[in-house]
Amino acid sequence: MQVPGIRRTVSRILAMVFCLGLLAGLGGFYLLLQDRALRQAASEARILLRSALAIRGYTADHIFPKISRLPDGEFHAETVPSYAAQTVFRMVASDYGAYTYREPALNPTSSADLATPFEVELLQRFRADPALQELSGVRPTETDRLFYLARPIRITQEGCLSCHSTPARAPPAMLAKYGTGGGFGWEMNEVVAAQVLTVPVTQGLKGSLELVGVLGLGLAVIFGLAYVALVLALDRMVIRPLGALSRAADAASQSGDPRLGLPRAGAGEIRRLAESIDRLRISLGKAMGRLGREPAARPESGD
Repeated sequence: MQVPGIRRTVSRILAMVFCLGLLAGLGGFYLLLQDRALRQAASEARILLRSALAIRGYTADHIFPKISRLPDGEFHAETVPSYAAQTVFRMVASDYGAYTYREPALNPTSSADLATPFEVELLQRFRADPALQELSGVRPTETDRLFYLARPIRITQEGCLSCHSTPARAPPAMLAKYGTGGGFGWEMNEVVAAQVLTVPVTQGLKGSLELVGVLGLGLAVIFGLAYVALVLALDRMVIRPLGALSRAADAASQSGDPRLGLPRAGAGEIRRLAESIDRLRISLGKAMGRLGREPAARPESGD
């Protein structure tokens, strides 16, 4: 079995280290950018949700009291906080389709607010855990990836039940507009709906991937240059001098000429090795010379 040389062994080690370092660096950088994109989406979603809450509060505190005094006897949907918040948000987000704000319900007054299967899951989790105040995450759609932020809507005021307890208590104008098919049977402290806001994150995640690609290309170039430089330096300072030293030592061992010196080239360690081998060869030659003369001198001393 052929033993691999220094060049091949070191080259393999360097290539392995560079590849592992590149993968680890790119993976960590991608996770960092992805986390940053999601945190930015969450911050944006909370700001938009706070805006929706402000619209709901303004509608309930200022619009409803004034409109309810009108003597026309009609039902004005604009006085409903949910309707006002969703309508304003749709107007603001009309140019940004992936931004949505809904208040879905399992038993809504308007069929437009009927929960989708995904929203049903959110509502069921809120209803199952009264302490749960917020849900968030990323969900894929057919065309985009959306960050969603959801909060429960709980009945905490008796005034809500005047329209949503039984059809008999609801205003006739409301029944004329929406009918009696939904939006009734609500109870105090019950989670009847949820605020669900979505923010697109596809572009942010795509941008993170593009940055990782640019970084990967840059690191690959840097690692490649470092690899070539290290291999060339190793070849010049270690491998070639060792090869020359090996050939010279082999020639010197076969010739026996003490004047045949070893090359002094390469790194300092290689030069000191050559000097040590040279001194060892000279000392060994002298010792062998003395041993060669001793047999001839011993018979004379015996006579």
